[in-house]
Amino acid sequence: MSAEPASGPPSSRVAFLIAAMAGIAVAISLVVYFGISGVWDAIATAGLRGMAAILAAYLASLVFCAWAWRVLLVESPPAHSGLLFLWARWIRDSIGNLLAIIPGAGEAAGARELSKHGLRVNVAAATTITDMTTEMLSQLIYTFMGLALLFLYHPDEAAAWWAAAGLCIATIAVVGFLIAQNKGLILFLETLPAKLGFTRAWEGLSDSDSVHAAVQAIYRKKGAVIASTFLHLLGWLAGAAETWIALWFMNHTLSAGDVLALESLVFALRTAAFIVPWAAGVQEGGYVVVGALFGLGPDVALALSLLKRAREIISGVPGLLAWHFAEGKRLWQGRLAASRK
Repeated sequence: MSAEPASGPPSSRVAFLIAAMAGIAVAISLVVYFGISGVWDAIATAGLRGMAAILAAYLASLVFCAWAWRVLLVESPPAHSGLLFLWARWIRDSIGNLLAIIPGAGEAAGARELSKHGLRVNVAAATTITDMTTEMLSQLIYTFMGLALLFLYHPDEAAAWWAAAGLCIATIAVVGFLIAQNKGLILFLETLPAKLGFTRAWEGLSDSDSVHAAVQAIYRKKGAVIASTFLHLLGWLAGAAETWIALWFMNHTLSAGDVLALESLVFALRTAAFIVPWAAGVQEGGYVVVGALFGLGPDVALALSLLKRAREIISGVPGLLAWHFAEGKRLWQGRLAASRK
């Protein structure tokens, strides 16, 4: 599946574009204001070895996330399912990071890859939905851990109370999403086209083919859901290790607790600002503001953010190219098959 324009009314696409441009402008302004030379010096200090170590930490996170997705497959897996889910997660991350202006594109592409390699469409969709849910749950736990450390080491910091308030709101949202799934949200979305008159596309859909039924089957396997949440938490911790490594190579080492608090709060900010594609400007501002609590200068904080952006590009561009190659190959094979009929 090649990338398509974002669905929805033109006004929503314009809003996303404006948010993206505004965020990029903020990021550039921060770098210029705090000094391009200082930011560049910090990045240069990390060097190629630092980037290689950051990529290794990301690979560990990718493996944990793929494994967390794989354990939610509660039916007989296809051959080489571990590699399949690793491939699908790489594609999902690559598209999600680099084509963030298209909401949900990464998840849709990841589910499609699963369906093209042996999983039924409803199962691929169900594992993706539940994986997104367990990932959100694990992020809540991760952020609670970081917030607890922030209160422990910086009890008088006012930002901690603002973060706690935001985390309470996020918790309510995630719990609401879980309840909605249990009460039939997926079933409602499945049957909505038929209710609107698009019946032909849904004729012959049996209960066994339903995404809702597949989602409920996964949630009945509570051990799989718990395992997925735990593995995602390990993935978040590997992401924190990525930050610790980057700072170590820039000669600004923080304790593990400080790094965990820093990363969890910055990711909470990114999640809250989901309307801004790539969290442009939000991530940079977050590292500057939150990093200051842990003694990071703005130049180092911005360099850290830009190093993480560079890692997303280095790991994501090959993923996009591989995805386009796979889709192009399928398109070509489909046309050859059609021409022989």
